[in-house]
Amino acid sequence: MESATVHTAAGTTGWSVRMLHYLDAAGLVRPPRSPSGYRLYGEREIAHLRELRQLLADHDLRPADLQVALRLRSEPALRHAVDEWLDVSAASEATASETTATEMTAVTENKSGTAADMEGASDPKSPRATHKHPTGSDPSTSWLRFEQDKHSRALLSHNKT
Repeated sequence: MESATVHTAAGTTGWSVRMLHYLDAAGLVRPPRSPSGYRLYGEREIAHLRELRQLLADHDLRPADLQVALRLRSEPALRHAVDEWLDVSAASEATASETTATEMTAVTENKSGTAADMEGASDPKSPRATHKHPTGSDPSTSWLRFEQDKHSRALLSHNKT
């Protein structure tokens, strides 16, 4: 295949010309340039654009999410911070899984799901009212967990390519 112009690449991959310019500026797909400065998309770049589109769809990500992930992996200081963050995240996930398993075992053994047991859940003084989220974390931290998971998936997918 000969090199394709940005318009041809856009038509082939389903991206808009404007999005291809954005992806180039973001460093996600960097096509070589002609002597006149035009972007030239070869087979490799076209395949990369198709894979990128599939990655975004499969993991419910936006190009900006991948741009952040790419920057976090390409700058040494940021890469080190992310690796530490992911290690801590993985350790807390393992602890949360153990806590959840322990809680489920206790519930199963005590058969505490009766209506009488549930009555205290709406009473603010009841121990059931202060019960934490099954992962052992406050529900307000679920946003952080979501962002960590999302960026972890993006980084893992990016490292595979």
